[in-house]
Amino acid sequence: MGVYASRIASVSNIAVNSVYRTRKRKCIEEDEFDPDSEFIDRTLQTPKKRKLLTTAQYIYKTLFQEEKGSDVTVLMLGKAWRLHKVYITQSPYFASMFSGSWREANEKVISVEITDPNITLDSLGTVLGSLYLDELSLEPRDVISILATATLFQLQSLIDQCTEIMVETTNIKTVVAYHNAAACYGVPAVKRAAKRWLEVNLLGYGWLHPEFLNEITPDLMVELIISPDLVVMQTEFCIYMMLRIWLFVHLQKKEEVVQIEEFYKNHTWSEPFLITEEGRDYAAPFKSLRMKHLLLHHQDVKILYGDNLIPPEWLNTAYKEQWHHLLRIDSNKDCGPRQMSEEEFSRECFRCGRCVEKGGEHIWRWTAFHFGLDLVASLDTTTLRLKRNHRIETEHIQSNHAKHNVIVKVSLVSLDEQRQVKHIQNSGMLRLSLHKNEEKLVMSLDKQLTYPLYISVNMQVVTPFAPTEELKPQQQEEPETVLILSDT
Repeated sequence: MGVYASRIASVSNIAVNSVYRTRKRKCIEEDEFDPDSEFIDRTLQTPKKRKLLTTAQYIYKTLFQEEKGSDVTVLMLGKAWRLHKVYITQSPYFASMFSGSWREANEKVISVEITDPNITLDSLGTVLGSLYLDELSLEPRDVISILATATLFQLQSLIDQCTEIMVETTNIKTVVAYHNAAACYGVPAVKRAAKRWLEVNLLGYGWLHPEFLNEITPDLMVELIISPDLVVMQTEFCIYMMLRIWLFVHLQKKEEVVQIEEFYKNHTWSEPFLITEEGRDYAAPFKSLRMKHLLLHHQDVKILYGDNLIPPEWLNTAYKEQWHHLLRIDSNKDCGPRQMSEEEFSRECFRCGRCVEKGGEHIWRWTAFHFGLDLVASLDTTTLRLKRNHRIETEHIQSNHAKHNVIVKVSLVSLDEQRQVKHIQNSGMLRLSLHKNEEKLVMSLDKQLTYPLYISVNMQVVTPFAPTEELKPQQQEEPETVLILSDT
């Protein structure tokens, strides 16, 4: 009986173990193919992230926005700013205020008078808040206010950030404001970028937008007109035509609706406008014109006298100089300039230019009088050339010298979407000796140039007068005193 019971127990254990192993194996097999199990495993193995406030964000929120633990109150633009000396003394402005023998060094409440209209409550909030942060994002539309405020508090890193934004976003809507701000707050990089944009775009683009011209002050206009790097589209006379529009938009009253040609045709001034009391404020840009290059086409001269803006005496010296050049060329005394300094060339040269919209072969001449020279420019996809065109049947006055010297300086400019200079190629000063009907290579084009392509040419075809030869307006001499003796 005991043996039998032992055998039953043994068989029972074997059966139980067999069932257990079978179930275990079945569970394992089911586990291997259970998709829910895989999801659970992935879930358990995936790190859970939660964005926590950084130290700088915590400091900004707690100390600046919520003003906790403030140890100094600064009154600016009618608002009490509860701040912390340990943070705001990052600014040299506040650092000097709280050190040494300044009265504010130990005061809990200080007042800062702000007279700059560019500094606002918003810009103060941004700039003061930056002292509590390690990173700051700025909107280009706010950059001038931020620059003004950063300049007040002498925060160079913030000034540098504003500079970078302004250089990158210089365009027709921002350029004049950026230039003025750069001049006011001493940011040379921004001023250079703005001036370069204006030099390139004033004649080819800017003068088509009267609201843009209205932003340009007489002083800034003078700076642009005298610049040797001004890109002149067509000829020098186009600068005068641009100034006509500039003057018109400054004089135009909002309630009046008058077209520019009607305005000048029906003008009311009887003497040259620029010497009138109203006109003197706008005279400086017109005085900066290269008068002798305004007298190279009879239609241009007709417009000058019809507008009655420029006093005739401003043109007298120019007439004399041009006539003297013509006489010297006609008498074979001048075959063009042999050499000139860059300064003299920049001051004397005739400026002209052209925009080529797309690649291909292009041929043109600038319709201005060049002292008997018919100069033809030709451009293809690889080269720019200049030819002295000399045909017997031409109706123009001709320079009959076998060889004539011409000094030229050419810039080829490609622009981006904001009309900033994307690529520029300069020839430097080149002296070309041209025989009749001879053509010479001026430049081989860089592959980086793109269209539309702006071609700016500075050109000198006559020898400038030496200082002792310069023709100056004759000063009226006082009449001699005549003593008449009578017999007594």
